[in-house]
Amino acid sequence: MAIFSTHLLNSVDGSHANNVSIEIYKIDKHNNKSLFLKEKTDKSGRILKEFKLNKQDCESNYEMLINIGNYFMNNNMISEISVKFKMKKPEKKYHIPLIISPHGYSLWWSK
Repeated sequence: MAIFSTHLLNSVDGSHANNVSIEIYKIDKHNNKSLFLKEKTDKSGRILKEFKLNKQDCESNYEMLINIGNYFMNNNMISEISVKFKMKKPEKKYHIPLIISPHGYSLWWSK
């Protein structure tokens, strides 16, 4: 089973960014997008999902859209963060944490 996780931290006050809407789309080799996952971060600013990846899933690209506009009460120019990634191994944990603020963000990923 593959595991996908993310963690959003608010750099303004160090709090966990809870109740943030996140959508992940699977993008096939023809560039067609389909909704793969739609969740909101929990009270600790996290999403953790376990699922099976088939061969086609492992060959696809993914795009995570993070709706930060509502979290910062539409008080910033950027309403959404887009992160594109791959999940090439069906038995791996994919973790993408972000530090967010009304004026920027930083992300990294685990190997």
